[in-house]
Amino acid sequence: MKLAHWGLMLLLLVPLGTSWARPQETSLGDAARAAREQKKAPPKAAKVWDNDTISQTTGHISVVGQTPPAATEAKPAAAAEKAAAPAEGKTAEMTAAEKAALEAELAAAKDKLATVKTDLDILQRKYALDRQAFYGKADSASDKAGAAALQDERSQIDSKQQEVAAAQQKVDELQEKLKAAGAGGEKSP
Repeated sequence: MKLAHWGLMLLLLVPLGTSWARPQETSLGDAARAAREQKKAPPKAAKVWDNDTISQTTGHISVVGQTPPAATEAKPAAAAEKAAAPAEGKTAEMTAAEKAALEAELAAAKDKLATVKTDLDILQRKYALDRQAFYGKADSASDKAGAAALQDERSQIDSKQQEVAAAQQKVDELQEKLKAAGAGGEKSP
């Protein structure tokens, strides 16, 4: 009997001994992860553009957005013009300041227009959902409070549409003023 117990214990301990003795093998998933990590290239450094990396003779650079209000002439020519007519330079600076103020006002008007359009969109979506819910009910004809709420939402949408139209008109007017100031303020060569 003792011999059977010892034999049983020996059988139980043999598999543990063999797993402790040999090194652990990596699984197929771990090997695949390691291979992917080795294949990954280091991220590329971001390209930094400055006056040294931009060639002066390549021509124009495409820029997204509005162009700055500064003149596009070469700096030496602009300095020569200011030296030639100091009184005229002061009026040009005032025009540049006015243009900057117009651009700031235009940017604020565009932001307001975007906000008002977003509000209108939200109101229209809410109205559509409330309208579907109202007319989806069996007793919608007798629901006077629901009909009044829909009418109130419709009037809010109408007033918001008028507000959008006014904001759009303001943006258009400012763009025209800026275009006129740009055409009238710049000198012809």
